[in-house]
This record gives sequence, structure tokens and C-alpha cells, in this order.
Amino acid sequence: MSEKPIPRGHYLKMLHAARDKPLVKIITGIRRCGKSTLVEMFISDLKESGVPDEKILHMNFEDKDYINITDWNTLLKEVTDRVELKKGTYLFFDEIQEVTGWEKAVNSMRYSGTDVYITGSNSKLLSSDYSTYLSGRYFEMEVYPLSFREYLTFVDRPEDRERHLSEYMMNGGMPLAVLERKNGTNADKILSAIFETAFIKDVVERNKIMDVPAIRNITKFVMKNIGNETSTRSASNYIISKGGKISPPTADTYLDHLEAAYLIYRAEKYDTKTKEYLRTANKFYISDIGIRNNEVGYDVNDTSGLMENIVFMELLFRGKKVAVGKVDGNEIDFVVIGKAHKEYYQVTQGFFDQDVIDREIKPLKKITDGSPRTMITYQRYPFKEMEGIRVMSLADFLLEDI
Repeated sequence: MSEKPIPRGHYLKMLHAARDKPLVKIITGIRRCGKSTLVEMFISDLKESGVPDEKILHMNFEDKDYINITDWNTLLKEVTDRVELKKGTYLFFDEIQEVTGWEKAVNSMRYSGTDVYITGSNSKLLSSDYSTYLSGRYFEMEVYPLSFREYLTFVDRPEDRERHLSEYMMNGGMPLAVLERKNGTNADKILSAIFETAFIKDVVERNKIMDVPAIRNITKFVMKNIGNETSTRSASNYIISKGGKISPPTADTYLDHLEAAYLIYRAEKYDTKTKEYLRTANKFYISDIGIRNNEVGYDVNDTSGLMENIVFMELLFRGKKVAVGKVDGNEIDFVVIGKAHKEYYQVTQGFFDQDVIDREIKPLKKITDGSPRTMITYQRYPFKEMEGIRVMSLADFLLEDI
């Protein structure tokens, strides 16, 4: 692909802010969401700022040139043979989870004063054992598929936002797929390849899954049910209906594996009155709705769930901690739980009649602590406020100043 990647300033700003601080920078996210390209952009910025080439080392462990580096001793030797480990040296390691014991080598490099950046496609990169080696001296940044604001920088005529929002809801935001589609290429094969690589390498092979059909069916079950309550029993019952055999605990383990690979995200239930998380069925959302639609198909009846998915991922992109809210037995789609305040969001396709208005606004009206409350609709509503509740179109919400 000859087209120059478009900078993702949201993440580059965070990397520049963390530059030269005595922390290991850990960049995580689903495969092909743009982590390596982001690293390349940052390296380019370093060079423009005056850092010479000989003080920068970039290694991608999925590249054939580094296939023989499989353990931390070999990694450390290779690095010390190529650069001097001292302050002012920058080291970048892509998909470092492929190297056994990588944390020992990285910790040694950190102590030498070098600035170390690593990327990985599995959240277990920071399991308790690994974080112990790093002694808490790390900064983690999760990269997501393109937000809608970022998506508009990748397409022609970004001012036609309603049309682009419709396309975004259908095609998702995996950068390579977006660029290929812009160039007139059918991107479905790219989305299929991204999903299969993440599913096989980061889920099946990493966790030594034997019953591949079962975990594949659970993946499809979650994709079909975004925005719906999903229990481990309902997931296991779905597998049984497909002729498989699986227990609820195993289903829960499989869901954990899919989460670790950033294919899905879990939204827990939160009681707004007791301020406690509830041990009930969770909701699950997909990292990229383009992958979801490519795997299980798109139907107009999916619009509500897809809207929720987009809002959920946008809130994560903004660095929010998100749960599904419960208040007096009523559900609020999302509650953002901050250190000092909360925010509440209800997502609906539109206000088609008074019954819909009453049903959708009822849970938000029960919130009386003064926290911001927002109703998000697909189309613009004539009024920006309803009984003290902010009303926004989906496009306005996704493009608001943050």
C-alpha cells in the first residue's frame, strides 16, 4: 500500500508525553489496529527531533529476521550487540509476547536508562508475574480500531458525516481495511484475515484450545448478541444447541481468552444505588464492528446493538471506565465511573412515539445526584434537552470536543 498512513494524534500525544520517563511503555490492542504503524510514526518524530538512527532499534518479532529470537537471553544479547544500552537510546519491540521471558530482558534494559517501548496483542502481557518483574514501572496505552473522528481523517469528503457514519457502522474502523476500501478494494478478505489471525494465534494457539468449534461458536454467539445480556449458561446452551458439549465454567474461560485477545470487551453490571458491581449476566461488545459484520452478517435489526457498541468503544477510547448501570431495577446502557464523578448514557435509535420517550428516559430520570445524563439517538432530535437530560445525535456525540 503506497498511501501514507494518517497520524493518530490522540495516541502520539500520549507517547510524546511519556517519552524519556523511566517507565516501560506498553502498547496493547487487537492485531492490525495500528500499533506498529503508530510506533513507526513515533520513531519518525524522534528522528525529526534530532535522535540519530544509531540510537534507535526497532524489532518486530513476527518478522522473519527475528524468528530465531525466542527467549530473553537471546533477545538481550541481540540488542546489546547492536546498540549501547544507556540514556538517550530508544528500543522498540513489536509483538514481544512471542519471546519467552521477555520481561527479564526488558527490565534489564530499563535499569540501564534506555527508553523502552513494547507492543503486544494479548492483555496477559501484563499478568501479575510480568508486572512483578517490571515493579510497576510501566505505562500502558491501549490502542483501539479507528474512532469515528479518526475514521473521517481516512476518507474522502469527511464533511458528509451522516453517510460516513452509516458506512462506519457497517465497515468498522480497522485502519488497513478502511484504506483498502477507500482505494476501491474489497476489504472483506482483509477483515477475515485479521479475525482469523487473532483468533488462531492469540486465542486457540496461545491457550492450547482443543475444542476449536466450541470457542468459535461462542465467538459468533457474542457477535450476534452485542448489547444483550449474556450469561455463561446462555453461551454454553448455545454451544449445546449447535451439537457441542461445554460447561458454563469452560464457556466463561473461553470468553476470558477472547477478551485477552482484544476481540471482545466485557461490560459489567453496576448498581448506582449500592455502588457495587453485580454478579449477574454481563454485556459484551466487539472491538471492531466491521469484523463482527463480516463474520456474522449485518441486519437492520442490529442497529440498536451496533449503536451501543460504537458508543461503548468511544467511551473506552476517551479513557473512561464503563459499566452497564442498574437503578431501581431499570437498566441504563452505560455508566462512566470516574474518581470524583459519574456520567450516564442511554442509547436509542430514536424517539418514535411518547411510549418510547417515556421508556428510554425513565432510568435517567431516576438519577438525582446531579451527574451528567445523556440520551444518544441515531438521528438528530429537534431539542437538545429533555427534562434536564442532554439529547445528542450519535454523530454529534462521536465528534464532540473532549
